[in-house]
Amino acid sequence: GSDIQTVLSKVLCDSLLVTPFVCLPVAYVVKSIIFQYSFAEAISRYRYDVMNNGLLVKYWSLWGPVQCLTFGVIPQHFRIVWIAVVSFFWLIIFSSITAKGQNDRENLDDSCNLEDGVSCRIDG
Repeated sequence: GSDIQTVLSKVLCDSLLVTPFVCLPVAYVVKSIIFQYSFAEAISRYRYDVMNNGLLVKYWSLWGPVQCLTFGVIPQHFRIVWIAVVSFFWLIIFSSITAKGQNDRENLDDSCNLEDGVSCRIDG
């Protein structure tokens, strides 16, 4: 159905259950397999991007309205094309978020911990 209650239940289920607990974590795990780092690192990166880079907020900002249109307005025979077009732009946003998270983590790793509070030891 395309009544408001049905549309909202579909959007809320997707936004609050499926995506944060299945879709996005799986994307991070697949990336970890491709780039050969651990499952724990994948989940850590996911958590970092959610907490520090607004991953879920950006997801909800885009996909909430898009899914409302998908389930409430877009005819069924156009839904796949509609989602594919929006997904193209989401992948650009998603890639920039994960890249930003990677850069942030690398900068934290490269930072110097001041042993004496004044200078860094560069000899190890």
